[in-house]
Amino acid sequence: MNYDNSHTSIVVVDDDEHVCNLIAEALASEKYQLATFTNPKEALDYIENNRVDLALTDLVMGGYSGVQVIDTVRENHTDAVVLLMTAHPTVETAISVLKKGVYDFLIKPFKLDLLRATIKRGLDHQRVLRENLQLKGEVEFLKVVAEGGAEKEHDIGHFLEMVAESCRRELTASAVGLIQIDPRSRTALRTVSLVDDEEFADEVTDPETIERFGFTRSHRPIVRSTTVTRNNREFCKVSITQPIFVRRRLNGVINIVVVSRFDPITPGQLNLLAILANTASSAIANHNLYQDLQASYLHAISGLANSIEARDAYTAGHTERVSILAEILARRLGWNESRIRNLRMGCTLHDIGKIGVPDSILNKAGALTKEELAQMRSHPEVGLKIIHGIQLFQPAVPYISDHHENYDGSGYPRGLRGEEISIEGRLLSIADTFDAILSDRPYRKGREVSRAVSELLENRGRQFDPLLVNIFVDVLITGGIDVEGMYGRSFDVGEIEAMVAATSRKVSV
Repeated sequence: MNYDNSHTSIVVVDDDEHVCNLIAEALASEKYQLATFTNPKEALDYIENNRVDLALTDLVMGGYSGVQVIDTVRENHTDAVVLLMTAHPTVETAISVLKKGVYDFLIKPFKLDLLRATIKRGLDHQRVLRENLQLKGEVEFLKVVAEGGAEKEHDIGHFLEMVAESCRRELTASAVGLIQIDPRSRTALRTVSLVDDEEFADEVTDPETIERFGFTRSHRPIVRSTTVTRNNREFCKVSITQPIFVRRRLNGVINIVVVSRFDPITPGQLNLLAILANTASSAIANHNLYQDLQASYLHAISGLANSIEARDAYTAGHTERVSILAEILARRLGWNESRIRNLRMGCTLHDIGKIGVPDSILNKAGALTKEELAQMRSHPEVGLKIIHGIQLFQPAVPYISDHHENYDGSGYPRGLRGEEISIEGRLLSIADTFDAILSDRPYRKGREVSRAVSELLENRGRQFDPLLVNIFVDVLITGGIDVEGMYGRSFDVGEIEAMVAATSRKVSV
């Protein structure tokens, strides 16, 4: 296979000008970017300030050693190939230079055909290493995607963070910013930022980079190179903006800043960036489909939940109020947005099984018979049957199954005890009971806030998780619940605080 050598930079260092001229003549037909030096100090300066793919150096050059050249190349060009020339080979010399990473050495005098073959073999070796490095990066990324996708199938934020991290790692970037936008309004939906150099933080998160693709559907990145000075040395700064298209509509960009002594971006790295952008595109498309599917399912299920509330005058607005109360408590516990979304779903669906309970039982003003009570208590299991097989609603399972379990094991349907009950069920039980006491029922009017608080406090450790009750009451006292707006009731904070103190004394005694 023929390769374009015009971008391959080779440095030759030998204090014998005749040798330098001979090598330059031998390589002239290969069209390399060739620099020859008879002054080792000038060669070291050149190596420090220019890109080098291969270095060919003599071992002994007056007051300088080829080892200095090797060390300087290794310090500034990690994957450069180094070839050593020597007229006095020894086993010890060979071992020492090979340990420093020298690819091969030539014994003077050498044939020019051998020189050309050795250089070609070294560059082929370098090309394979670079391609393998790119392939390794792609494989590692796909492994991470597979593992992350299995755990967080629909967490688009987490996925895009993985994409940004892969961009930073594979391009050795100083800063990466990934901006996802609404393709209709072009407003930012989320921004992921990974910054090692704060100087470029604003550049990679600048929403103006979206406008670079305002009039084009090209998937090609925009690449800009400039020079920056660090510690009195010039560095190459490369800024890349890679578009993310979903069905030919712009859904975001990946902004990358790479700073290196020399032009650090290879075609292979740009290809990998395109792969990462396509992966982000697929993830966004799948997430959008999931969101549409979820909205459709929730719309249908919410319709069922509303139909229950329409049958039961007591439960009118119950689902919405319980969702609000449960979310307030969950946020105090530090739940993230993913768990909060699941909580809203679970609260919406927690009483869905009541669709199987007759109106005569739901709206009965008097006490239920044993048979009627058994039918009413079957609604968690009926609810689980309704959502069975719908993967989308699996996060709602603990809310449906556990919200009538009691902390002391006396609840239903399974008689779970303590932390055998899911945290979701224990949390919802408190919100459900608080709303039930304050709401009108077929056989009584809604009670006062103090009565609801008393019920929660007196049943800590029996019906309710003691810690969650304490946190809920504290949220109430500190004004975290708009009781006036939700129930049209006010309460005396001092009275509630006195109740908490009194019940605490009872517990301690």
